[in-house]
Amino acid sequence: MASELESSLEASFTASGALSGTSVLLPPARSRIFKIIVIGDSNVGKTCLTYRFCAGRFPDRTEATIGVDFRERAVEIDGERIKIQLWDTAGQERFRKSMVQHYYRNVHAVVFVYDMTNMASFHSLPSWIEECKQHLLANDIPRILVGNKCDLRSAIQGPSS
Repeated sequence: MASELESSLEASFTASGALSGTSVLLPPARSRIFKIIVIGDSNVGKTCLTYRFCAGRFPDRTEATIGVDFRERAVEIDGERIKIQLWDTAGQERFRKSMVQHYYRNVHAVVFVYDMTNMASFHSLPSWIEECKQHLLANDIPRILVGNKCDLRSAIQGPSS
């Protein structure tokens, strides 16, 4: 009797994973999570960048990040569902002291962001790279450099001669 019931239930499942005639869905297959930290000086646009990537639009307004904000986006790559978890970190040192070590734990990639309209943010990149070294970030962890705010062409600064 039990095996007949099991066979009947198995036959009732549709391709979408729901029982025929019901709206009950099976839980989605677990997806892998990739943790990416986004770092750089304050006001370089880290929050706008992560928000745009995850929500598909820019935020209406932003405030300085205190500590860290998390955003996630699920993507499908080669048929596999992957969750990208972005850690939008505070650029101001006073907000970074207590939790920084946790930001780097189990990280899969680092995005360094600088503001193309503010060369000082570019020149401080070595200190962000050094912070990664201090937290023993493995050499094989991908590091990505993003020059942000390129839409403000008239304000873009280049290196001084």
